[in-house]
Amino acid sequence: MLQIRLTDAPIDLTTVQSVNVTITGVTVFPEESTNLMTMLPEPGPIPLMTRPATFDLLALTGGAMALLASGEVPAGTYGRIHLDTSDATMVNEDGTSTSLQIESNKVDVPIQFQVSVGTANSVTLDFNAGASVQVNQTSAGQFILRPVVTPVP
Repeated sequence: MLQIRLTDAPIDLTTVQSVNVTITGVTVFPEESTNLMTMLPEPGPIPLMTRPATFDLLALTGGAMALLASGEVPAGTYGRIHLDTSDATMVNEDGTSTSLQIESNKVDVPIQFQVSVGTANSVTLDFNAGASVQVNQTSAGQFILRPVVTPVP
Protein backbone atom coordinates (compact mmCIF):
# COMPACT_ATOMS: atom_id res chain seq x y z
CA MET A 1 0.00 0.00 0.00
CA LEU A 2 1.31 3.43 -0.92
CA GLN A 3 -0.16 6.76 0.19
CA ILE A 4 0.81 10.09 -1.38
CA ARG A 5 0.14 13.06 0.92
CA LEU A 6 0.11 16.78 0.13
CA THR A 7 1.17 19.75 2.28
CA ASP A 8 2.22 23.38 1.70
CA ALA A 9 4.94 25.62 3.07
CA PRO A 10 3.71 29.08 4.24
CA ILE A 11 2.70 31.57 1.54
CA ASP A 12 3.72 35.22 1.46
CA LEU A 13 0.72 36.53 -0.49
CA THR A 14 -0.78 38.58 2.36
CA THR A 15 -4.24 39.26 0.91
CA VAL A 16 -4.93 35.73 -0.33
CA GLN A 17 -7.49 33.59 1.49
CA SER A 18 -7.05 30.38 -0.53
CA VAL A 19 -5.22 28.88 -3.48
CA ASN A 20 -7.29 26.03 -4.94
CA VAL A 21 -5.67 23.54 -7.29
CA THR A 22 -7.51 20.67 -8.99
CA ILE A 23 -5.38 17.57 -9.43
CA THR A 24 -6.69 15.08 -11.97
CA GLY A 25 -4.00 12.42 -11.86
CA VAL A 26 -1.23 10.96 -9.71
CA THR A 27 1.13 8.39 -11.23
CA VAL A 28 4.15 6.71 -9.66
CA PHE A 29 7.06 5.41 -11.72
CA PRO A 30 9.11 2.38 -10.68
CA GLU A 31 12.80 2.72 -11.38
CA GLU A 32 13.79 0.92 -14.56
CA SER A 33 14.90 -2.63 -13.87
CA THR A 34 14.59 -6.14 -15.23
CA ASN A 35 13.40 -9.10 -13.20
CA LEU A 36 16.44 -11.41 -13.30
CA MET A 37 14.34 -14.55 -12.80
CA THR A 38 12.02 -13.94 -15.76
CA MET A 39 14.20 -11.47 -17.74
CA LEU A 40 11.05 -9.36 -18.19
CA PRO A 41 10.95 -5.63 -17.51
CA GLU A 42 9.26 -4.59 -14.27
CA PRO A 43 5.84 -2.87 -14.51
CA GLY A 44 5.61 0.61 -16.00
CA PRO A 45 3.88 3.71 -14.61
CA ILE A 46 1.16 3.04 -12.02
CA PRO A 47 -1.80 5.46 -11.79
CA LEU A 48 -3.10 6.02 -8.25
CA MET A 49 -5.80 8.69 -8.64
CA THR A 50 -9.15 7.76 -10.17
CA ARG A 51 -11.07 11.04 -9.98
CA PRO A 52 -10.20 14.75 -9.83
CA ALA A 53 -9.93 16.44 -6.44
CA THR A 54 -9.48 20.10 -5.50
CA PHE A 55 -7.15 21.11 -2.68
CA ASP A 56 -6.86 24.47 -0.91
CA LEU A 57 -3.10 24.73 -0.54
CA LEU A 58 -3.38 27.36 2.19
CA ALA A 59 -5.37 24.93 4.35
CA LEU A 60 -2.33 22.62 4.21
CA THR A 61 0.14 24.83 6.08
CA GLY A 62 1.51 24.45 9.59
CA GLY A 63 1.92 20.69 9.33
CA ALA A 64 -1.60 19.99 7.96
CA MET A 65 -1.81 17.34 5.24
CA ALA A 66 -4.40 15.87 2.89
CA LEU A 67 -4.48 12.45 1.31
CA LEU A 68 -3.82 12.99 -2.39
CA ALA A 69 -3.96 9.38 -3.62
CA SER A 70 -3.42 5.83 -2.44
CA GLY A 71 -3.41 2.34 -3.87
CA GLU A 72 -1.72 -1.03 -4.04
CA VAL A 73 1.62 -0.98 -5.85
CA PRO A 74 4.32 -3.64 -6.26
CA ALA A 75 7.14 -3.61 -3.73
CA GLY A 76 10.29 -2.01 -5.06
CA THR A 77 12.12 1.23 -5.67
CA TYR A 78 10.34 4.18 -7.27
CA GLY A 79 11.98 7.24 -8.78
CA ARG A 80 9.30 9.76 -9.74
CA ILE A 81 5.77 10.93 -8.98
CA HIS A 82 3.79 12.65 -11.75
CA LEU A 83 0.86 15.01 -11.03
CA ASP A 84 -1.68 16.30 -13.56
CA THR A 85 -3.48 19.58 -12.79
CA SER A 86 -6.49 20.97 -14.59
CA ASP A 87 -7.59 24.13 -12.79
CA ALA A 88 -6.33 26.67 -10.26
CA THR A 89 -7.94 29.68 -8.60
CA MET A 90 -6.91 32.19 -6.00
CA VAL A 91 -9.48 33.69 -3.60
CA ASN A 92 -8.66 37.01 -1.97
CA GLU A 93 -9.74 38.06 1.53
CA ASP A 94 -12.46 40.28 0.00
CA GLY A 95 -14.00 37.17 -1.63
CA THR A 96 -12.97 37.94 -5.20
CA SER A 97 -11.72 34.96 -7.16
CA THR A 98 -8.99 34.99 -9.79
CA SER A 99 -8.30 32.18 -12.22
CA LEU A 100 -4.66 31.22 -12.39
CA GLN A 101 -3.23 30.47 -15.80
CA ILE A 102 -1.52 27.08 -15.55
CA GLU A 103 1.71 27.21 -17.46
CA SER A 104 2.07 23.41 -17.50
CA ASN A 105 -0.56 20.99 -16.25
CA LYS A 106 2.06 18.26 -15.81
CA VAL A 107 4.36 18.20 -12.78
CA ASP A 108 7.13 15.64 -12.35
CA VAL A 109 8.57 15.27 -8.86
CA PRO A 110 11.88 13.38 -8.84
CA ILE A 111 11.92 11.40 -5.61
CA GLN A 112 13.41 8.04 -4.84
CA PHE A 113 11.46 5.96 -2.32
CA GLN A 114 11.08 2.33 -1.40
CA VAL A 115 7.80 0.40 -1.08
CA SER A 116 8.00 -2.65 1.18
CA VAL A 117 5.72 -5.69 1.24
CA GLY A 118 3.02 -5.77 3.92
CA THR A 119 3.52 -2.25 5.26
CA ALA A 120 1.79 1.09 4.81
CA ASN A 121 4.25 3.30 2.92
CA SER A 122 3.75 7.06 2.80
CA VAL A 123 5.30 9.88 0.77
CA THR A 124 4.56 13.57 1.42
CA LEU A 125 4.84 16.25 -1.26
CA ASP A 126 5.03 19.99 -0.55
CA PHE A 127 3.04 21.96 -3.15
CA ASN A 128 4.51 25.39 -2.37
CA ALA A 129 1.79 27.93 -3.16
CA GLY A 130 4.02 30.92 -2.38
CA ALA A 131 6.62 29.87 -4.94
CA SER A 132 4.05 28.56 -7.46
CA VAL A 133 1.79 31.63 -7.83
CA GLN A 134 3.47 34.38 -9.83
CA VAL A 135 2.41 37.62 -11.49
CA ASN A 136 3.01 37.74 -15.24
CA GLN A 137 4.95 40.96 -15.75
CA THR A 138 4.15 41.11 -19.49
CA SER A 139 0.40 40.99 -18.92
CA ALA A 140 -1.74 43.37 -16.88
CA GLY A 141 -1.38 41.71 -13.48
CA GLN A 142 -2.29 38.23 -14.73
CA PHE A 143 -1.49 35.48 -12.24
CA ILE A 144 0.24 32.28 -13.34
CA LEU A 145 0.57 28.93 -11.59
CA ARG A 146 4.01 27.39 -12.10
CA PRO A 147 3.78 24.40 -9.77
CA VAL A 148 6.69 24.04 -7.36
CA VAL A 149 6.33 20.61 -5.77
CA THR A 150 9.09 19.02 -3.71
CA PRO A 151 9.32 15.90 -1.55
CA VAL A 152 9.21 16.35 2.22
CA PRO A 153 12.06 14.44 3.88
